[in-house]
Amino acid sequence: MDTAAASSPNAVLRPGIAERLWGASRIEFSLRGYHGARVQGIARRAGCNVALLYRHWSSKKALYLDVLRSVYQGIAREVVALMEQGRGAPAVVGAYLDANMRDPVGAQILIREFLDGGPFLSQLVAAEPTLVEPVRRAARAIASTDGASEVLRPGLDATLAVLSIGGLAALIASAHEASRPFFDEPIPTEAWRRHLYDLLLYGVLACPAQVGGPLPP
Repeated sequence: MDTAAASSPNAVLRPGIAERLWGASRIEFSLRGYHGARVQGIARRAGCNVALLYRHWSSKKALYLDVLRSVYQGIAREVVALMEQGRGAPAVVGAYLDANMRDPVGAQILIREFLDGGPFLSQLVAAEPTLVEPVRRAARAIASTDGASEVLRPGLDATLAVLSIGGLAALIASAHEASRPFFDEPIPTEAWRRHLYDLLLYGVLACPAQVGGPLPP
């Protein structure tokens, strides 16, 4: 877990003690959420004392907002970049899955924030309204019929669809390890990804054109 946090593409690399505190805080917030995490636990995991943490952040809340902003923006940037490689709903679903699966620790931080009702994410968006732009771009992409062979089902709201896909992708990315007790052998990451891509894109009911057909790439 510590290695994953340190090597995450969404982690803000900072020198020395601050970098260790940053990685430790990602782990603690992913495991315990904002309310369960303690600055003492973060400092202990980073191998320093609490006083050093407060030299870099004024409070646990300031640190959490910094981490949450980094995770959200990092995953959002990945989503936007990945969406540009395809079109329509398939590109949006694949982008959210891949962006979250590349940073499972960050995805778990988002899930815990969502489960708490998103109070700190709401604060970030209120202070920085442009944070919602990636969601709007994804909504436009998923609703687009321009050159897409698969279009959004009539009656579905594009923004609600994107928020559902994003939330489920974060949950899925953070739950891969939790699936192990239910299988004799661990599921390879790519097989896990392909199954979930198919599930998020098409749902659990078989479409007539898909019965007996292969999973999409």
